[in-house]
Amino acid sequence: MVKLLFKDAIKTPWKLLALCLVVYLAATSLIVAIFLAFLGYAWVRKAIQQQAKTLAAAEAEAARAESAPPVVPVAPAVATGVAAAPAAPADAPQPAPKRQYAKSAVVIPLKTGTRD
Repeated sequence: MVKLLFKDAIKTPWKLLALCLVVYLAATSLIVAIFLAFLGYAWVRKAIQQQAKTLAAAEAEAARAESAPPVVPVAPAVATGVAAAPAAPADAPQPAPKRQYAKSAVVIPLKTGTRD
């Protein structure tokens, strides 16, 4: 709920105004301040519980991945009678691409009203 209140608050002026009014009421009213503190506490507690569940699930997934037998890839059969063409060396320097610059705008002198 808190994320919904703060999401896009800067983009829409009405949400920003509503948030400012809530902060103003919290600053002037003890009841509203206590209510907002309660909501904040509940939101933080919920976020911590959700993070703990996520970490527990990640640990369980890691334990499951460690206990699973490793997957060994099968190498494809290589034909012995066919000679492969030599590949180009990977360390060979490649020519640098030609730099392409954006065309600059035409500069037009400003007309100031005086004659030169």
